[in-house]
Amino acid sequence: MKYSTQENIRVKNQLVDALFSLLKKQSLSSITVTQLIKEAHVARGSYYRNFETMEDILEYYFGNITKDRKYHPKGNPLQNTSENFQAIVESFELLYAQKEKLTLLLQNGQSDYFDRMLTDLMIESGGDMPAKSPERYRLYIITGAMISVLSEWLLSGAHETPEEIAKITTDYLKSGVLE
Repeated sequence: MKYSTQENIRVKNQLVDALFSLLKKQSLSSITVTQLIKEAHVARGSYYRNFETMEDILEYYFGNITKDRKYHPKGNPLQNTSENFQAIVESFELLYAQKEKLTLLLQNGQSDYFDRMLTDLMIESGGDMPAKSPERYRLYIITGAMISVLSEWLLSGAHETPEEIAKITTDYLKSGVLE
């Protein structure tokens, strides 16, 4: 990897860490570029070379969380296959490793980034569905349930292991939560 590429990655990661450090003290909307670059110990030009907005930093952060996934199921994510279950466990593990940062976002009312990342993952798993297919609604029901469970799990301290919460979630979704 070229030095300039490595340097850009380092700067981006410093800005991510600085943003989350500042989120511990104040809301996203009140964080200024000046505060961010001071906290990250980078030049203003480095910030603008890599990002246009604070939201771009969050997009970069979420893109990095999911890039190293091993399991990529296709079709119904709740189909009873070991690969699909492993994909769900892996999702919970990835998020568990980021629980402090994700909890900060949720506590600061920034759940839309979290929701969008999870929705993209679920749509990727479910594949492309025709616009008139009723099956696409099932995918969004599952996605909504997963987002709600993950949010509550993180905000309540993530006491269950990723595998335990994956099993609880899939068991409820498979058996029907209204029964």
